[in-house]
Amino acid sequence: MKGKHGQTQGGGKVLAFLDRHRLSHTPDHYSFAHEYLNGDDQDLRAKVDGVIDGGIRLTADQVEKFRPSTTMRVLAPQLDHITLRVLDVVSDALEITGDLNRDLIVASAALLDAPDGGAGPLIAAVLARAETAEVQFVQAARQARDIRAELTALQTIGQHDPLTGLINRTAMDERLVADGVDPQTCLALVDVDGLRRINEAHSVEVGNRLLKIVARDLIDLCPGHTVARWEGGTFAILATGIDLNSTGKMLAKASEAFSSRKMRVRETNELLGHVTLSAGVVAVRGRAAENVLAAANQQLERAKKAGRNQVAIEDVVVGV
Repeated sequence: MKGKHGQTQGGGKVLAFLDRHRLSHTPDHYSFAHEYLNGDDQDLRAKVDGVIDGGIRLTADQVEKFRPSTTMRVLAPQLDHITLRVLDVVSDALEITGDLNRDLIVASAALLDAPDGGAGPLIAAVLARAETAEVQFVQAARQARDIRAELTALQTIGQHDPLTGLINRTAMDERLVADGVDPQTCLALVDVDGLRRINEAHSVEVGNRLLKIVARDLIDLCPGHTVARWEGGTFAILATGIDLNSTGKMLAKASEAFSSRKMRVRETNELLGHVTLSAGVVAVRGRAAENVLAAANQQLERAKKAGRNQVAIEDVVVGV
């Protein structure tokens, strides 16, 4: 998403905008500023520009007025919301430190002026203040750990398929690049034969349930290897530590086991029919990721053209 000048205005720019207009750093104000700086709502931008032209500051009432009356979509990225929380933690820590330093300075000055024997209560007060500060720092550290956990979770949000829970194509691409240097690494593309027919004959919901079953079976039948939802009814398997022939045999067994299933439609108890898988298997052999994917797609097409329910390995087609 690009801002007014063609560049995305990050968290720092958003906060600077709020400070310039003396708006508090609340999520609502942050979302408003983020939308103004980065969003596509030209009407909102024109209204705001009409008010602030000439250096006039926005007010909180004007922000509320300009915000849509309907539920406003989440405009600020989750990472920018976490930025606000980080700032809160830092602000709290600085306040704790400042308060403690001030108390220590006052106590030190008082100790210098205290008569002999009068230092006990002052020392006790300083120790109590230090203990309170320690508790507050522990709380701040806990908040920081929570934020770190959320950031870690954010790293994986865009890398998982919401239907099956498997990693998605983006994550598999990254792993293929990382693991492709291993001489014993193979890639397989596995496709559900006739998925469109199943969706049309029954429903997309039935097709989605079938995809979940395929995902679970591939994980169980290809243990120790990475399984991903590639696209539509196609899955990808990155097999490491085994050669091309062994990978082909593993996929042939997995396809045979899956095709032996007798599945029924939950709503009608009707047999789903004979559902099969086709697969294309290639060895990575240090090739560039795009070349490996092209080769795997070629083998998958080869398996489809051979009659489906096949596993095509580079130079070999295995009937299941």
